[in-house]
Amino acid sequence: MHSEIVFKKCSKADIESLAAISQQFYPEHYAHIWKNNDPSYYLNLSFNEDVFEKDLKIKNIDYFLIQKEGDNLGLLKIRKDERVSNFNSSEAMQLEKIYLLQKATGLGIGKKGLEFTKNYAISVGKKVVWLDVMTTSPALDFYQKNGFYTISLYDLDYPGLKDGYREMQRMILPLA
Repeated sequence: MHSEIVFKKCSKADIESLAAISQQFYPEHYAHIWKNNDPSYYLNLSFNEDVFEKDLKIKNIDYFLIQKEGDNLGLLKIRKDERVSNFNSSEAMQLEKIYLLQKATGLGIGKKGLEFTKNYAISVGKKVVWLDVMTTSPALDFYQKNGFYTISLYDLDYPGLKDGYREMQRMILPLA
């Protein structure tokens, strides 16, 4: 019997777990894009306990821990009502973050995360799911294979981010 992937909706009680897993997965995948392989700027900006606590107080934001057999393997961050392009906030949902531990990549868990997000969006009447991804990310191809297409480009201006890793693509997935 194989165990199921679970998407556990987070509450304040999960803040420590969210921060701990983030401090592990982000450097595993992204230390190389930062000067001196030091991702601390982004870790402090996006993945500390204060950030999670503030986000969890916002009704528009949901976090989900991605788990298997009780082990945390990653997280999803969804903005339930977030406008994009020609879609208003009641029509669009943003998959703001989807991250997995390195050991959990390539096992179909990311695809399950996209399916979970898509089904969630459909269940609340959305027309599209959208996300942003680095042009240099291996995930870009994954998103394209799963139906997302690019609608715009922009550059990040984070201090300490290496040149060549600034371009982002905004991608959209139609649900109907």
